[in-house]
Amino acid sequence: SPWGPGRPGWHIECSAMNLRHLGEQIDIHGGGNDLIFPHHENEIAQTESLTGKPFARYWVHNGMLQLGGEKMSKSLGNLVSIEEFLSKHSADAFRIMLLNSSYRGPLTYNDEIVAQAERALERLQSALRPALPAAAGAPEPALKSLQTQMAATESGFIEAMDDDFNSAGALAHLFDLVRTVNQARAEGASDEQLQPAQALLRRLCGVLGLRLEEKTAQGGGAAEPFIQLLIELRLELRKQKLYPLSDLVRNRLAELGVILEDTKDGTSWRWQ
Repeated sequence: SPWGPGRPGWHIECSAMNLRHLGEQIDIHGGGNDLIFPHHENEIAQTESLTGKPFARYWVHNGMLQLGGEKMSKSLGNLVSIEEFLSKHSADAFRIMLLNSSYRGPLTYNDEIVAQAERALERLQSALRPALPAAAGAPEPALKSLQTQMAATESGFIEAMDDDFNSAGALAHLFDLVRTVNQARAEGASDEQLQPAQALLRRLCGVLGLRLEEKTAQGGGAAEPFIQLLIELRLELRKQKLYPLSDLVRNRLAELGVILEDTKDGTSWRWQ
């Protein structure tokens, strides 16, 4: 530097800002893993030599997002902006894409990774659907299994997040709960029986910033009575064994983004 031997001034700026605004010690210091050397090592050396105290209690270094095997960066011109991503996909899909790997490791961005995240989001949302039509209540073994899984999911989630923010492990416990909720629904669980597990799922997903908003279509509320009418028509066609016509109703609804799900207790639907 012009003032003598030493590192460039951007290292000392960070120590100065920390000392002024946060004090001599901080709890968590973050940044990309490309900043470990020389930036963060210099921060430690210059701050601790002044204060004689440990600078930060925890260091949280994140891996780089990669596109085509290279680090995504403005200088390389290979950026995919958040705005561009959200024009095609949901914010929850983006969050799951990041949560599915360790924050310390690199993450490859490609269409397959995004598709996996969207499928994972659909699985989480599936557990929040209401009970099946004419659900009479699940048998006692199914309810006991649901209660046991709720306890296991909550404890497992907390243990995973306490393990250096193991978000991928935490998600795995949520998917265990999703599977059990959907099984209970298939066995006839009522909305009242499903509600505690669904509330737990929403609460734990909220820790990860997931909103789990179901897809809707523009004017979807006005379309619901007509969709239900078509479901009843399809049911009547099936009773009369007019299967090609019933399949036509199902397929045309799918083209419009309406997915039908048949069970022994009736047919439910959702937006794709």
